[in-house]
Amino acid sequence: MNTEYLTPSVNKICLQVQPQFFCHEEWMALSLRKGLFFEPLEFFLPPANGDPEEFSLLREWYKNSGLVTSLHGAFIDVNPASSDPAFAELSKKRCHESCSVAKYLGAKQVVFHASAHPFLRGQYLDTWAGRCADFYMELTETYGLGIRVENSQDVDCTPLFKLMQRVRKGDVAVCLDVGHAHYSFEPMEKWFDVLGEYIQYLHLSDNMGKFDDHLPIGAGSIDWEKLNSLWKNLGRNMPATLEVGGIAGVEESLRYLRKNGFFGVEE
Repeated sequence: MNTEYLTPSVNKICLQVQPQFFCHEEWMALSLRKGLFFEPLEFFLPPANGDPEEFSLLREWYKNSGLVTSLHGAFIDVNPASSDPAFAELSKKRCHESCSVAKYLGAKQVVFHASAHPFLRGQYLDTWAGRCADFYMELTETYGLGIRVENSQDVDCTPLFKLMQRVRKGDVAVCLDVGHAHYSFEPMEKWFDVLGEYIQYLHLSDNMGKFDDHLPIGAGSIDWEKLNSLWKNLGRNMPATLEVGGIAGVEESLRYLRKNGFFGVEE
């Protein structure tokens, strides 16, 4: 079950955004005008994650939009490999809920955050990787979705690399968040060198190398020319989500990408 379906040729990105329902008409207009797709995030944030009526409202609007290609799954305190069985079961429940929503919306893949403690290694990390691998493979087989695991609090590539060695290639893959990688302990090149064969998805935002600022592309200190080259060298299709705040941030990022011809975005 491979999901390399999004673009007709390599070295071209399927660009996605994360709309905000309170101004959904503006997001729909922008997306139709610019050819953008949706990676909804709102289902697992307040108020939707605590209000069934709000959740249902979001579900129907996103379904009817016809633009959902991916879903950002539940991520707040989610760790399906937790050593506390109660926390692990609740995390797994949230992940199953995410996959059910994704199927309803017509998404092909779900993004989950990696959940390994960044400063623990040895048996802890081996156990984490094994438990996550088993669970994510269960999700792909149950729902027929691609699972994309995002570097979140990771300070280096090791946890994701260990996880990827234990899963079936393609069904479970890496979502590389370049903003998170930028303030990690390792240079951007190493993330691509170590994880390159597993990267099937990108999250794009900028920052100044210290915090997850979600600045528009070109507004921080990421070397986008180098990043564009690293992405090109992968030689494969993949979606990329602009995580740059609201509509103004998306428009500023698109202008920057088009001006420079990065990620196959043309004028």
